[in-house]
This record gives sequence, structure tokens and C-alpha cells, in this order.
Amino acid sequence: MQFPKISIIIPVYNVEKFLPFCLDSIIKQTYKNLEIILIDDGSTDSSLIICNEYASHDKRIQVIHQENHGLSYSRNRGIEVASSEYISFIDADDIVSSDFCEHLLHLLISNNADIAECKFIKINESDLPDYTFPNSSDSSFVLLNSIEALNRIHNDNLDVCVNSVVVWNKLYKIKLFKDIQFPVGKIHEDEYTTYKLFYKAKKIVSSNKQLYGYVQRKSSIMNKPFSLSRLDALEPYDNYMTFFKEIGDTYLMKKCERRYLRLLVLILSELENSDFDNKPYVRNILKEKFDEIYVPDDIEDPTIKPANMLQSKVYYYNKFQELLKGNE
Repeated sequence: MQFPKISIIIPVYNVEKFLPFCLDSIIKQTYKNLEIILIDDGSTDSSLIICNEYASHDKRIQVIHQENHGLSYSRNRGIEVASSEYISFIDADDIVSSDFCEHLLHLLISNNADIAECKFIKINESDLPDYTFPNSSDSSFVLLNSIEALNRIHNDNLDVCVNSVVVWNKLYKIKLFKDIQFPVGKIHEDEYTTYKLFYKAKKIVSSNKQLYGYVQRKSSIMNKPFSLSRLDALEPYDNYMTFFKEIGDTYLMKKCERRYLRLLVLILSELENSDFDNKPYVRNILKEKFDEIYVPDDIEDPTIKPANMLQSKVYYYNKFQELLKGNE
């Protein structure tokens, strides 16, 4: 049996509190043939010192130090230097189960797939020191073609949607990245990238095992006060709409429209509950975008509220108008 190398790319920026937990979870993988690439993105704390310390004890680790360019730049840099056929991205403040690599590689090879993914589990940072992944005997998985995988990104179920769109719970054949890069200078970089990889892949295998630990940090980007950067979330959806139109998939385009409307309602709600200074400016941007996207195409009952993430278009219309009127 051959044991192909897996390149694990870990962008590092000011994560001294979490980095040892992340690196320990990787060097203790049951699958040993790893190339661990640490990209220190100009850290100002002791993160680089920690990287170098681990590298001095494990020859599989290489450390690249650079000026601060952001997460996407670091991931792209890692792809450039990776020397293996398979690649995975792990955030430096997260952890993985000891069989993360072994399980995903087995699924990928045995099913002749291009991407293998697992489920993730949220971990409070206070629980990180003593955390143990759940011991599950569930080895079930689902095989998907590219369109089925794209459908999951815009799934009615929020858990399925998030699990699909993130890039860090997956193992990829590196050839998928030949003409695909992460968008430098953008946040929500997963939304710009994953759908392109899914469309390019011939087969995706999705495991039901929870092998990735997504650590919930109080200081994370997602927990910061409202700012204009929140509007950066709109551009990926414009890209989705253009993409689905180009490939002629009306079904996915309509699902994307509903997810887009939900996002606009969510951002407007966040805005109104914030202390942001120039609310009218952002409110107008969101209204113009909502008016552009919202085109009622069915007779819908606004009283019907499915037990899932996505509601009817008219539900979002009413919700959006309610938020606007409540803050005039």
C-alpha cells in the first residue's frame, strides 16, 4: 500500500494562545506522511517563535515568514510551495481529530474523488485544553457530483450549507487549484472559492464524521462590532448569481436568490442593532441591493415558515420592509 504525502497549510497570525493546540493535533495524526506548512503572516506576538520551536522538533514542519498580507495570500503561498498531490487547509486557532487526515484520504482514494470533507464541531475556547472529539462509529458518507455539491452550498439546512462552503474541513487533490486562488484582500474568502472547486471536481465525498474542531473565539472576526467591511459579504453572492446564470442552472440561481435575500435581512438586522455611525448610508446600499434581487416568481404564503434556514421570498420581503419601517 502506498502512503501519498498530504500537504497541510496553516496560515498563522497572532494566535499564540491557540497555536500549540492546533499543531499538537496535527503532529499526532495517525497518518504520518505529512508536509506541514506554517505561513507566519507577520505575527507580532510569539506565534513565530512557537512555529520555529515545533519545526525544530519535527522535520515535517516548514516555516515561512512573510510581511502581513492576510489569510488568502497566505493560503495561496502555501499552495505554491506544497509538494504533494493532496492538500488541506487548517486554521491556526482550530484543531482536528487524530484521524482527520487518514479518514479523508481513505475516502478520497477509495471513491476516486477529487474532494473529501467531514463535519465540524464547534468548540468553546475555554474547553480547548481538555477537549476530546466524540467517539463515533458512524462511517457513512455521501457521494456527490459537482452540481449536487453546489446545491449543498445553498441548502435549506444551515448546517449543511456552512459545512459545504468552508474550505478547512476538506482534503483536495491539489490539481484543482491550478487556476483557482483565494481572493487577496477579501474576507469571506471561502464564499469566493469553494464553489469553483466544487464545479471543477468530478466527484466529492462527504463524511458524517465530526473530525474538525472549529474553535469559537471571543476575539474572532465574526464577533467584532458592525463595520462597512460587513458589506464585503455581498460580492460573493453577486459572483454566485453570475456563475449560475452562465452555466444555465435556474434551480441553483433561485436557491441562491433566497439565500441572498436572507443575508440582506441578516445584515440589516445587525446594522439596526449596532452602534454604527452612518446607518442611513448602509441602509440605502442594502435597500438598493434587495430591490435588485427581489423578484417574486411564485404565489407564496408568508405565513408558512419551514423548519429550516430559508423562508419564502415574500417572507424576506416583509421582514426587510419591517426592519426599514421600524427605523425610519
